[in-house]
Amino acid sequence: MSGYLTRRDTIAVMVMQAIIVKREVLRLTPQQAALSALEHADALLETMGSQQRKTRKPSSNPMRINGNIIKL
Repeated sequence: MSGYLTRRDTIAVMVMQAIIVKREVLRLTPQQAALSALEHADALLETMGSQQRKTRKPSSNPMRINGNIIKL
């Protein structure tokens, strides 16, 4: 298994964290939460992709967060 998360995975993890925090309001099963997180990540990436093509090239540099390298 690679030590890097894809951009999609990173966004999905953040969405899952929000879903877990709001679990009393959303009442989703773990499977529904995971699917919802991926759908949100895909929608965000699609929106960002169309905007990035107009503005700049995506970065190929890895990003450091808390000492861990995350390649986007």
